Amino acid sequence: MTERIRLRINELIILISGGDELALNELAWIVSGRMLAIARSIVKDRALAEDVVQDSFVKILRAAGKFRRDTNGYAWICKIVHNTALNTLRKEHIRSHVDIDALYDVAGDRDVAETSEAALTVRQAMSVLSPFEKNVIYQKYFMDFTVRDSAESLGKSKSTVARAVETAEAKMREFLISRDKTDR
Repeated sequence: MTERIRLRINELIILISGGDELALNELAWIVSGRMLAIARSIVKDRALAEDVVQDSFVKILRAAGKFRRDTNGYAWICKIVHNTALNTLRKEHIRSHVDIDALYDVAGDRDVAETSEAALTVRQAMSVLSPFEKNVIYQKYFMDFTVRDSAESLGKSKSTVARAVETAEAKMREFLISRDKTDR
């Protein structure tokens, strides 16, 4: 995204705070695709992600008057979408239905063989974890949750979640180290 577009987003938010409906339409034209991508990455369902985007636009409309001109409007919008998606997940209780063992997609600039090997390694490392530890690792690394987000979603204290993440990371690290030693 260019600096010109970022500045235009800020201008549009300010115009929206003054009641300019055309500014809302232009803002939607510029960022709705990105908003949908963020929402979909969190809720994992296109229809639900579209609802998140609509709810986010309502929140943007209501909160535009609180937007500070000297901040990053695009980041502000992304945070609204992210929080709206998390709240939607909490409301829908979708997280409890996620099959973590099925989520080993290791994407990137790798060929199929490298990706398959990396996915297998992640799967093997995750196999040493308890279901609770798998959940917190999934939420931290795949959903980009904070400890607070995970604690709220799982009905646990922040310290319990933080310890589980630490324990899970240690188990995975130990697994990978021992795996490397046996490969030599």
